[in-house]
Amino acid sequence: MRQRERQQGGGVCGGWSRRSVLLTTGLAATVAGCGKSERPKLQDQGSQSTGEPTAAGLQSLLNRRAEALQKGDEAAFLADLNQSDDKLVKQQKLLLENLRKFKLTTFRYIAGQTNVRSEGEVYRFMPVHEVVQLTADDGPGGVAPAASYRYSVVRRDGRLVITEILPITRANAKELNAFNALEADAPWLHTPLTVQHVDNVTLVGDASVSDLQRFADATRSEVRTVESLWGDRLRFPGYVLFFTRDEENFKNSFSVGLAGNYKPTIEGFQIPQYGVRQNGDIYRDQYVGSRVLVNLKTIARFDDDPRRVIRHELAHSVGARLTTLSPGGWVLGAPTWAVEGYARWTEQINERGYIASQLASGAFKGRLPTSQDFYGDAMTFNYALASTVFYFIERKKGRSAAVEFYASVIKYNDTEGTPVAETPIFNAICKRVLGMTSSAFTQQWASFVRNGA
Repeated sequence: MRQRERQQGGGVCGGWSRRSVLLTTGLAATVAGCGKSERPKLQDQGSQSTGEPTAAGLQSLLNRRAEALQKGDEAAFLADLNQSDDKLVKQQKLLLENLRKFKLTTFRYIAGQTNVRSEGEVYRFMPVHEVVQLTADDGPGGVAPAASYRYSVVRRDGRLVITEILPITRANAKELNAFNALEADAPWLHTPLTVQHVDNVTLVGDASVSDLQRFADATRSEVRTVESLWGDRLRFPGYVLFFTRDEENFKNSFSVGLAGNYKPTIEGFQIPQYGVRQNGDIYRDQYVGSRVLVNLKTIARFDDDPRRVIRHELAHSVGARLTTLSPGGWVLGAPTWAVEGYARWTEQINERGYIASQLASGAFKGRLPTSQDFYGDAMTFNYALASTVFYFIERKKGRSAAVEFYASVIKYNDTEGTPVAETPIFNAICKRVLGMTSSAFTQQWASFVRNGA
């Protein structure tokens, strides 16, 4: 995530503070420890005699809808909805119109592992997974990005009719007892979109972005920059960037407005995607896609350069497939100083004056920022400080070494009380990439910072 914030102290104002990885992506932080606590699934036994809706029956209906969307058949896609519910029909029509503009590798629904509850004549199925795999996505063994819903159906005139499609989100997961779910909060659910494809980049704008073409060439150029740095390391096939000047759309997209690290001054988020296996098992061992959300209104407010915001977020996206995942709890994810420091370094911003002012105030203690405190009161300084790690390595060993160092570190998780930088594996990375021990690295980097970075 990238954020604009005024710096406090040292007489310096207008400094940058940027973040881009949501530390509680999806429902991961809530899911930890809940893996097997779901309610038992009701079986289909006796359903033929009772006429009760079954998961198999719902799956058959959803298969028809998935085929209709891929063919662009609006009538067939909407046919199984409660036609008297204008809001439901309108929302699903919007979904069809939006998704047809993307390059889809896979679109389907998975209801095979759903639980079902009856409330009178209404039967509620949860979770139903909607798989939306774009050509920019990739995952092991057929794993694809997905979102989870609760479907409500009734039987009318011998057929199933959908009366509600409720997205499971960060806001309602607790109320629904739906912790083992993937958030359904992509922009294509709630606002009309314009989509443009440039090489392996998909640019998306809402109604507030009438100048989407303006960002096409800039994004293509920034992709070349980050990919050139990244080399032939593992990455996703492409990039998906959503642009908006609408503050409410920005907050609603991917539920970023509900994130613990959300602030109105945020300029961009990178949101890595979890996925499901083909049988509906949720897969949380590796990210299977990445989305970037850019707040053009905030960028303009601070007269910032959108290219730098785009580059910062793309620097996260290009490494997302290699990045270790945080299941939440005491496991904090890849070291934040590496994740944010690398993205900041790619921007190549001269912050020597600001760092010098912080040194004079005693802010630097000779240590790397911790993941637990990175986004705290010293966040602005932590961004600048973290980037000096990569400037130091670039100065000492070259740019390729800086990238290799980053790619190596993000494969490991910080944990509460034991940062990666204090583990034997970090010592091994320093020896392999830099030719020095981790203690020597820390000492030389600290000297580099104190001597003007």
